[in-house]
Amino acid sequence: MCKPLPRRPVPMAQLRNERMTYIMSAKRPFRFLISRSLIGGLCLAAAITGITVTANANDPRAEKQSAGKPKAEKSSAAKSAPAKPKATKTEQKKPNVAKPSASTFTIPSLEDKPTNAPSTADETLRNDIDTLWKKFPGRAGIAIYTPFSDDIIGRRHTERFPQQSVSKMWVALTILEQEAAGKLSLDKRIRVSRDDIVVFSQPIKQYLSDKDSFEMSVRELLAHAVNASDNLANSVLIRVAGGPQAINQMLDRRKVQSIRFGPGEVLLQSAIAGLNWQPEYRKGNAFKEQRSRIPMEKRRAALDKYLASPLDGAAPGTIALVLKRFGERAPDDPGAKLLKLMAGTYTGKSRLRSGLAPGWSLAHKTGTGQVLGSISTAINDVGVMKAPDGCRYQVAVMIAETRAGREVTNGLMQNVARAVVRHHRQIHPKAEKTS
Repeated sequence: MCKPLPRRPVPMAQLRNERMTYIMSAKRPFRFLISRSLIGGLCLAAAITGITVTANANDPRAEKQSAGKPKAEKSSAAKSAPAKPKATKTEQKKPNVAKPSASTFTIPSLEDKPTNAPSTADETLRNDIDTLWKKFPGRAGIAIYTPFSDDIIGRRHTERFPQQSVSKMWVALTILEQEAAGKLSLDKRIRVSRDDIVVFSQPIKQYLSDKDSFEMSVRELLAHAVNASDNLANSVLIRVAGGPQAINQMLDRRKVQSIRFGPGEVLLQSAIAGLNWQPEYRKGNAFKEQRSRIPMEKRRAALDKYLASPLDGAAPGTIALVLKRFGERAPDDPGAKLLKLMAGTYTGKSRLRSGLAPGWSLAHKTGTGQVLGSISTAINDVGVMKAPDGCRYQVAVMIAETRAGREVTNGLMQNVARAVVRHHRQIHPKAEKTS
């Protein structure tokens, strides 16, 4: 089960040297975290009950002074003794300073925060990610959420990166929302025709080889779009959902401000290539042939424009946060259903998945953009890494552009996944052995 490890008891020998907070009860030390509000409460309790509050119970001299002085006893004779004559000069009373006793709360300075395994592991992971990010030869964004913290770990996680096929998640989410609202059945059969053909990867296009159209259920189209990253299946789902504007409206309803959905597959890819889309580009390799005729300067200008302000831009940190929220929903929630669907993705086997340790699983979505000369664009993998004990890490690695080869780009994602695994072993060292 995914939960923080309990704090370890502290040996007596460490009490004098550690600047931590302890409660002394029956000569047994226990760690005890003290907040600002609790400090005030302890001081009030000290005034009422006589428990001593001190800022330095680790001082051995204090213990000797406390142990060496016998407790004063009040006698009835003291009450009946005659009062002493008042002094002619006003005596200045000394403040009643409480002396340390065996039952002492130590109040450390507010700057001294106790360390624990999760925070230490988070810092190690942050350093690992910084090192990987700095070494990578290209513009990359990384975002990670660990199980026991709402603080994001990453670099360039607030910048918008081109999504490409990562954006298929938002199409699927819109469809699943409509299904949850009773507006659409996943068993509904949808007609797919030659007019729906798009560009690049579209495996279900094979069903149109000897016919003008075929039918496929919404459920099947979702599986092809998410698991196989099929552009034709995704384009048909966009039509079923109500067009690109319906996807952006869904994001607006959820108040997601750092994720945008583009104009659709053919218009997006045409703009990136510096082309104006024409219906005849659907036939064969017409799109790629027309793209090859465009002067390199024009193509480069179009690509630079896209990378500077991607029509389908999204911040890695926002994607990771959305995935985190999906994992907190009930099983019948559209977000939870999307995560379950993403668990069947089989694209990008050499990316995050290759960095997983035995027993780990990954629900994810990949994306890949166009290549111009030696420049590769939009190489992405985002998802949820699940440890054998059930702990979940939301991870987004997005590469806007790089001249590095596939081995280097895939290596960045693999190493990010390995860093996450190391983090989990640090906070749950026995998790993978006992699960």
